[in-house]
Amino acid sequence: MSPPPERAGPLRAVCDATERMSAVAAGACIAAIVAITVVAVWYRYVLGAPLSWTEQVSRILFVWVTFLGAAVLYRRMIHIVIDMMVMMLPGPLQRVIYWINQALIFVFAAMLLWFGGKLSIDNLAQTFGALEITPASFYAAAPVSAALILLYWVEKIVDPSKRVPQGDVHL
Repeated sequence: MSPPPERAGPLRAVCDATERMSAVAAGACIAAIVAITVVAVWYRYVLGAPLSWTEQVSRILFVWVTFLGAAVLYRRMIHIVIDMMVMMLPGPLQRVIYWINQALIFVFAAMLLWFGGKLSIDNLAQTFGALEITPASFYAAAPVSAALILLYWVEKIVDPSKRVPQGDVHL
């Protein structure tokens, strides 16, 4: 008889939901970038009437893909790392370096949340470009991603299983 499945707590449920939504949103942004690029090429070269908004929208979507992807990769512990030297160290020293790294990630994410949020709020009233949209549409990706990273950081403190990379990370 197999053991009963582990019941996820509310923090894990929230993290699972936000990770899923972030991954879906990033995938939708990538699909939209591809579609917008095809439309832009069609209008420019086939119809001879280039659209003015395609570059801006694609850039905004790309920024969101980058930041949402960073949060998802952090949760899964599959960011690009060069850990050859760390892997050669004794286990206790590897753990010390892991926690120093996590402390630095916390500080960086907190700063990104604070300053990215401030920048987004400060630029809400401004507009730029063909669509006359606010630059906050770019800048908001940073504090959203930082908030997700901080949420996942707390999860790593509470749940040791989330400190292990999901997938084949070490070569």
